[in-house]
Amino acid sequence: MPLPPVVDTRYDDVRIGEEIPAISIGPLSHTQFIFIASSHHDWYPGHHDVEYARAQGLPDIFMNATWQHGLFQRLLCAWAGPNAIPRRIRYRMGRPIVRHDTVHARGVVTGKRIENGERLVELDVWLDKQDADKVSTGSAIVMLHAQGDAS
Repeated sequence: MPLPPVVDTRYDDVRIGEEIPAISIGPLSHTQFIFIASSHHDWYPGHHDVEYARAQGLPDIFMNATWQHGLFQRLLCAWAGPNAIPRRIRYRMGRPIVRHDTVHARGVVTGKRIENGERLVELDVWLDKQDADKVSTGSAIVMLHAQGDAS
């Protein structure tokens, strides 16, 4: 998945209501599911065993929560740049992300504030799939620098 060019998003340039650049990955292969499960040491059979997942009533093996969290973090860091600090990511998984899905991570700025000297940007974030919108939804807070700040 190609990422947008590295930028250093500044607090002063962010506007409430603006959508941040989306990132996409997929279609997800069986091999990717095995790599993710092994790298996270998450050996729940629903993440790698097709027959088990289907016996549980799922359409196929599904991605774990850690992968979804990582995709949200990747979305935020690709938008905000190397000098930003994600302060909080909260999300709720809805529909499963399964083998052969293509996932699109998206976000929109919902607020800005200065708290304890930090310039914080609030966002709504979500994951869409090729056949469903907002399969996981959440919010995030990212600390950004202002114009002229030393990074």
